[in-house]
Amino acid sequence: MLSLNLYGAPFYLVSAFLFLFAVFQTLVRNRSVVDVNRAIELFAVFFAIAVVSYDVSNRPFDMEGDTAVYINFFNDLNSGLENPFQTFEPGFIGIVRLFGYLSLDYQSFFYLITFVFLWSYYFLIKAVFGAQSRWSLFIFAAVLFYPFFLSLTANVIRQGFAMCFINLSIYCSVRGYWNRGAIYTLLAALFHKSSIVYFPVILFRRVVFKVGVSGLVVLWLSVSLASYLKLFVLLVAVLFDLSSSYGLAVNYSDLDGVDYITGFRWDFWVFSSVAIVLLVVLKWLGGELNKREAYIFYVCALLSCLHIAMFDVAYNDRFGVYSWIYYPLELAYVIRAISNNFANGQRRFYAQERSIPIKQGEKF
Repeated sequence: MLSLNLYGAPFYLVSAFLFLFAVFQTLVRNRSVVDVNRAIELFAVFFAIAVVSYDVSNRPFDMEGDTAVYINFFNDLNSGLENPFQTFEPGFIGIVRLFGYLSLDYQSFFYLITFVFLWSYYFLIKAVFGAQSRWSLFIFAAVLFYPFFLSLTANVIRQGFAMCFINLSIYCSVRGYWNRGAIYTLLAALFHKSSIVYFPVILFRRVVFKVGVSGLVVLWLSVSLASYLKLFVLLVAVLFDLSSSYGLAVNYSDLDGVDYITGFRWDFWVFSSVAIVLLVVLKWLGGELNKREAYIFYVCALLSCLHIAMFDVAYNDRFGVYSWIYYPLELAYVIRAISNNFANGQRRFYAQERSIPIKQGEKF
């Protein structure tokens, strides 16, 4: 098996350019060049996405992960051969057949997945931070090196495509288009059934905001304790049996037939707990979280709790990725909030100093 090495020299050159241009945007704040900066930023992002997508699409056949499995599936399906996969999401089947109908190979398919995913993530960053924010390029460049982006591009082909629609769903939610967000969530489920976990969060968004940060912390502590004590094992078995009775195949229910460690894992628990920590820090910095921009923090916190509850399911990291993939965006949002609070504190301090009357004869 080859090591997980997706990128070549062109990617690193493009990434260096992204960071340098982001620094330039931060240092140069001349309003007269705003439109020029935005045009160059779009070109830089497009070029970077094109290079990364090309490198990912030309990955080795025997790369670690599910690459070979999906390549064989793609070729078998378009050759009319039988494949060991008995059930797949109709959206994924349809797009694979479409590529075969157009005589496009699997490399074009992998290219499309990476290309669309990165663009959807970039649009989400712009929605959360604002169209003119200087944070966008820093976050986007960080995502390219983020290990859970590698997981989506190297291992999880179906989930990677589904995440494109999830990104658009959260983008619409940030913009206030809740109905569109729900539709995109349902479309995501056509490519990976597990994406349906986003739908209740959008459908019951008002209830989620009423629960608040304190309620989510209590939920996280309760779920963590129950997972540690293995109280979810029976519940998971019941849910799998119930889904099977409705004709829904669950690929991860056979614990004995897969080479995967299940049960409570401290490393996964720590990764998922980061979402709760970031939400608490944001609450501490900004008081009541009633802005749409904070919605993604609630989403990640709830899905992190779900992942902790699913530790007894094989390949439960597939659920963890739904939350982990947004950590760069969330972390940058918290850092910006800290920076803004510090800057506001400095301004208030200097304003108070200027307003303090100096008594006669008083020296400094």
